[in-house]
Amino acid sequence: MFKEKLGIDDKDTKLLSLCMKQPEISQMELAKELAISQPSVNARIQKLKKKGLLSSSMGLDLSRTQLALARVDCTAPDADNLLSQLYGCSFFANGFIMSGKNNVSLFIAGANLKKIESIVNRHLRSNPSIKDISMSVVVSAARPFVCCLNLENELHHACEDPDTCKSCPMLHK
Repeated sequence: MFKEKLGIDDKDTKLLSLCMKQPEISQMELAKELAISQPSVNARIQKLKKKGLLSSSMGLDLSRTQLALARVDCTAPDADNLLSQLYGCSFFANGFIMSGKNNVSLFIAGANLKKIESIVNRHLRSNPSIKDISMSVVVSAARPFVCCLNLENELHHACEDPDTCKSCPMLHK
């Protein structure tokens, strides 16, 4: 079913699976596994990248750090605006617009739960238009959870104090 929906064949499927299991796999190794030439592998990789089906992303694997991670679900009248407001925050791991009662789901990382709670209080609970806020702490992950946190934003040192989000110069650029 995935193959038809994505418009790929069996070799593309195997290539994608191999790349997901072993991100550092070489094109020569892929050619051997797929029983095709290395130039054919390269052509398939370029085609998959162009379609947006094969991409790479660098970041922190939060499942292997000592950082706290929380999922925050809420109902916001303008979900796109909320996500764009949080985008510059060093602690914003990712956010999703959802269907159902809660139309926003956020992942927020921090050195501790106090900082995450401060972010939720300052940016969500203090906003009267945002409703039904619930926060769950992520205890473990079944797979690597790689996030592109903006670590440079934390260099301005205001983030060391859990109560400084409101005046954060990085968040209000």
